[in-house]
Order: sequence, then C-alpha cells, then structure tokens
Amino acid sequence: MSKIGTRRLLLIVLTAVVLSAVCLPAAAKEILVVTVPGGSFEIGWKKNVIEPFEKQYNCEVVIDRSLTMQTLAKLRAQKDNPQVDVVGMDEVAATQAAAEGLLEKLDPAKIPNLKNIHPFFKVDNPYYVKYLYVSQVIAYNTDYIKTPPTSYEILWDPKYKGRVAIPDINTSHGIYLLLIAAKMNGGGPKNIDPGFEKIKSLIPNIYTYWTSHDHLAKLFAQGDIWLATWSSDRAQSLAETGAPIAWVMPKEGSHSIESTMAIAKGSPHKDLAEKYINFSLSKAAQLGNARDIHLGPTIKVDVPADLAKELPVSEKQMSLLIRPDWVYINTVRPEWVDRWNREILKQK
Repeated sequence: MSKIGTRRLLLIVLTAVVLSAVCLPAAAKEILVVTVPGGSFEIGWKKNVIEPFEKQYNCEVVIDRSLTMQTLAKLRAQKDNPQVDVVGMDEVAATQAAAEGLLEKLDPAKIPNLKNIHPFFKVDNPYYVKYLYVSQVIAYNTDYIKTPPTSYEILWDPKYKGRVAIPDINTSHGIYLLLIAAKMNGGGPKNIDPGFEKIKSLIPNIYTYWTSHDHLAKLFAQGDIWLATWSSDRAQSLAETGAPIAWVMPKEGSHSIESTMAIAKGSPHKDLAEKYINFSLSKAAQLGNARDIHLGPTIKVDVPADLAKELPVSEKQMSLLIRPDWVYINTVRPEWVDRWNREILKQK
C-alpha cells in the first residue's frame, strides 16, 4: 500500500474513533430519591444539603414531598419495591418503621458523622438517626396579641373564639397537643381522657384543624387565625417574611420535635444514601440549616450567639423540652385517632 493510502486509512480510522467517542452517551448520573416536607424547609434544604451534595458526588437528588405519616404509609406500600431511598420523618413514625422491618441498619463505618451526634440526641435504635430538632410552640399574631403568651391556656381564652388553629391528630403535632392537653388537665399518655375533655372545651375557638405547614402559614398571613400550636422553625421562617408573627415556649413545656433520617429497606442506592445521611450530619450542613431554616443541630457544634436567639437551644429552652414515649404511644395511637374523629371532628 502506498504512503498516501496508508495515511488515508489512518485518517479514516482516527476519524471513526473520534466520532464514536463524541456520539457515546454521557454516563447517566445516579439518582437518589429523598423525602422532604416542602415549603420553606425545602428551600433551605436544597441550598445546604441537596445542591452541594449533588455537586460533590455528581449525582441527582429527586425530592419526594412528604410529611411524617405520609412517609410511613409510602414505606409500607413500597415494602417490596422501594421508590424512595432516604426518608425523613418524626420519631413517632421512625420507631414504627424500624419495628416493621422497613429500614436498613445504619453502618457507622459508612456514616462516620454518626459519632458526632450530641449525647442528648443519640438513640439506641440502629435503624435511624436524629438529624434535626425544633420545638412545639405557640405561634401568635402580634397585631392582635401584644403580650407574649406564657401558657397554652391562651388557646382557650373566649376572646379568641374562631381564631385558633390546632393540628389534626393525623399529624405528629396533633399527638403533641393532645398530650399537652392531658397534662394540663391532670392526665398523661396513659390517662388520655382528660386530654380529650380539654380539647373538646377548645372547639368553640377552633377555626380549623391544620394538616399543612404552608396552609397554616397562609392563614396566619391573611389574619384568619391569631393563635396556633406550631413548630419553632416554621414560625420563625414566617416571621422573617415580614408577617406579624412571633413564637414562645410555654411554661407547661414544649415537645421536642426530633426528626430522623433513615434508609428504606432494599434501597438500590444504599451506598449513595449513606453518603447523603453523612453529608446531612456535617457541620456545614447543620449550621447552614440552622441559619437558613432554623433547624436545631443534633451534632456537637457551637451555635453562634446571633443564631442561637432564633432557635430553641438555650439552657432554659432545652429544660422545657418534653420527649414523648413513642414506643407506648404507637400502641394506642390508632385508638386516639379513632376517638379524635368521633369526639372532636364530629363536634365541629
């Protein structure tokens, strides 16, 4: 073969190689599906966790908007074919999911930041980790209520008839309020009758039973409601939009709303899911979420003074935190829900 022919053949081969490389599809990014509650939480979570995580691990994180009980229902429905990889939910559901075998056991070797969890937030259960906390508070409209409330009793004040929103029993917040009502009326988790009687006496003041954080924020912003039991992070976020809202932790105590993170049993992306949980427990992510969406950090970290005033992290506030006995409550919760539907909702 002549030199010209050889060169021509070599050129043809090289061209084919280049074209084939150009035409090859880019490697598909691994996709991780995670549950996120939505609203202001989602905005901050994207900024401090999802977007930097995607960049660091060259993956795609898909959000499944879901609240605690919805997440538990999805885990049950998808037991044999999980469609979500990482689930976030309050401990009331995490304990149930773990007991039902719906979660993967967390491996400290794969999630090294587990060792940084503050002792106050450590759990014996190896299937989930607490990654944030906020507190149940009284949120109030400062245009109509000038003096900060000191007690949950303000919800029952007749001058606020039709201006109070309380959480529905199908939310973890509803359980918190029922427990507080029982405590106020001489009862407790194992003597819940006083709680139901106390809630019944609140019915004249109730505008609605809320199930959505965004809907509650809208009701506050429109002036439809003046009082509600809510979470400190959501109330603080709404206040920073300019809405006339403030929040307090009442003297009777505030339930510590401690959200957990876990991996769905059978997740096909377990390795990436472990990295995601570890990233969520990093100092940068925890302090970023504390600053942007007012989530209390569960790792051992110093919270700057200017930030601490927006969170329930002071010694006094921490002393007011109440932890429910979810193991017991989960055994009676279906009865409470049924009773709520019969004795509370049907009276409205």
